[in-house]
Amino acid sequence: MKAIKLLLILLTIVSCSTPKEIVKKNNLSPRINCLGKGKYTIVMDAGLGNWSLFYKPLANKLAKNYKVCLIDRAGYAMNYVTTQPRDAKTFAIKMNKALVEKGITNNIILVGHSLGGLHVRMYQSLYPEKVKAIVLLDAASPNQFESLPKEFEELKNNQVKSLDKVIKLAQKGYLKYSKSKIPTFGLPKELLDDYYEVTTQPEYYFTLQKETEWFDKSLKQVGELGDLGNLPLLVIGSKNSMNESLLPGKTKNYPFERHNKIWLKLQEKLSELSSNSTFIVSEKDHYLNVTDINLVYNSMIQFFKKNQL
Repeated sequence: MKAIKLLLILLTIVSCSTPKEIVKKNNLSPRINCLGKGKYTIVMDAGLGNWSLFYKPLANKLAKNYKVCLIDRAGYAMNYVTTQPRDAKTFAIKMNKALVEKGITNNIILVGHSLGGLHVRMYQSLYPEKVKAIVLLDAASPNQFESLPKEFEELKNNQVKSLDKVIKLAQKGYLKYSKSKIPTFGLPKELLDDYYEVTTQPEYYFTLQKETEWFDKSLKQVGELGDLGNLPLLVIGSKNSMNESLLPGKTKNYPFERHNKIWLKLQEKLSELSSNSTFIVSEKDHYLNVTDINLVYNSMIQFFKKNQL
């Protein structure tokens, strides 16, 4: 009974509190954190709604032999957000500026998961002389919404609207008391405190919403790019990318099996971008940079050795 009373008191305090203001900055750069040393620099960009935390276990392993730089796109894991466009080209230009400021101007190996795959492809198209190889991890494909079940795009569009409510809840502080409802995407337990510290804040959901709104523009931009010639390319695609826990919304009888078959074909199609490509299939879900870390790490190391990187 005392616990219930205490909970009611806390909820009353929260409901009466002033909503947290979201601080917006027009010119906000990506944040880059680097570790390790090596001739080549692995630059890793995460997927939609993700940031450097999702690469941390993999980066720690890679940093034994390479310099690894992790990207936090503007607004993620930050106390402020940006009002700038969030399309792939705008981000690639900003990422390049941030890398140059870190002294990283050549011998770059790009790694992109999901949305990050669009970003690294755009970066390579703008600065081809700097890039020595690309690794795509269950990456977004320019024509994915034309190929996947129609319900998937509808859920994505509905998510943008529903995030308005989530942002308001986060501003009032409610999410701090409902962490169990926030999906963790397979992150290890030791990273969950850092994860919840970000995903209970309104800045995170504001950034996720804006990035989702710009997603179609990024797909179109990357769809207009040419192929990669003989640039070393590693594509790791998931055989079981989508499941009920990862679906961006709720719908009855979603065709997961059909979705995953189409998705894997799209991944294989990405490997055709280069005449010097390697295609690997993961049995894990879309977040294979977290859920299938050993396969991803071993595949990357073998790929690097094959191409003398």
